[in-house]
This record gives sequence, C-alpha cells and structure tokens, in this order.
Amino acid sequence: MAFEKDMSVAQERASKIKLFAHDIHGVLTTNTVFCDVEGNRRYAFWHMDGFGDLSLMANDIKPVFLDSTSMDGEGLFRAKELKLDKMYFAVTDKLAKLEELKKEFGLTDEQIGYIGCELTDIPVMKKVGFAVAVADAIPEVKEIAHYITKAPGGRGPIREICEVILRAMGKWDEWVEKVTKMGYK
Repeated sequence: MAFEKDMSVAQERASKIKLFAHDIHGVLTTNTVFCDVEGNRRYAFWHMDGFGDLSLMANDIKPVFLDSTSMDGEGLFRAKELKLDKMYFAVTDKLAKLEELKKEFGLTDEQIGYIGCELTDIPVMKKVGFAVAVADAIPEVKEIAHYITKAPGGRGPIREICEVILRAMGKWDEWVEKVTKMGYK
C-alpha cells in the first residue's frame, strides 16, 4: 500500500501552524519498551527531536506533549528538560484536550498540527489542519495524514517535521543562520 502525499498541500497546511501537538510513545520513542525485573520501564528519546521541539518554540509555535499512556518518569523529565508549558499524559480523550487548548490559545483547527502513529491518534488527526504520521505508523493513520515523515517513531520525526513547518513558513533559512551563529542551548 503506497501512501504518497501531495507536498504542496502539506506545505500549505504546515504554513498556518501555531500549535503542534504530538504523541510520545511511538512518536518521540520507538515502539520498544525496556523493562527490568522489577517492572520499571525505560524509553529512549532521539536527541534531535528535542531540537525540533525547541526550534518550534523559538519560532512562536507551541509544542505540546499529548499522550494516551500513563505518565512515566522519562516522558515527564523530557518535557521539563525542554521547558514545555503543556504536557499531558493518560489522556483518554485527545480530541477534548485539543479543544481545550484551541480555546485557551484562541486558535482554529487549521492552526493546529498533530503527529501520531496509532489508532488513538486518528480522531485528532481528522480534526487538525496539519495531520502527520510517522514512517512506521499503522496504515489507517498514514491514510489520513497530510504528510508522512521519512523518520520512524523515536528516530527523528519531530526534527523532520519542524523543518517542514519552518520551511513552509519561510523561516527555515533565517533559523539556520541564527542557530549556526549562536549555537543552540
């Protein structure tokens, strides 16, 4: 099953984004869970995805963690490390949470982007202006996405989509120049 997407449509939609929400498990992490004999779970995060979230923030796009699984120490640590204002775990109704955020920030659906990988992401992806699927998302998610990353979950999809959004807005070259002159901390 091929999932070619119209890049001009994706760019048009990406150019309007003011809030970009994403799942954690399967997007920021691979679909691998490390467990020790005591039942402690561990996840790994791709460093460059953090740069993607920070780059969005620096360009006036609000990144939001919106995950349906329970809060884990790693996810919370990563959100705090990135200094995210909005992070939600154990969300049973992602669409309702997104509606709250939309009202809080005075946004329209077309100003919101979302990246997901699994069935729980479909209602949100059908609602937002820019729906993105990671490369290893399930077929149903890829089908409704406006853009499918080349990167699989946990291997750089946020970094990739950050560049897509900033290029669509005409901000990428200026951002590259700024980062290369100052470094990024």
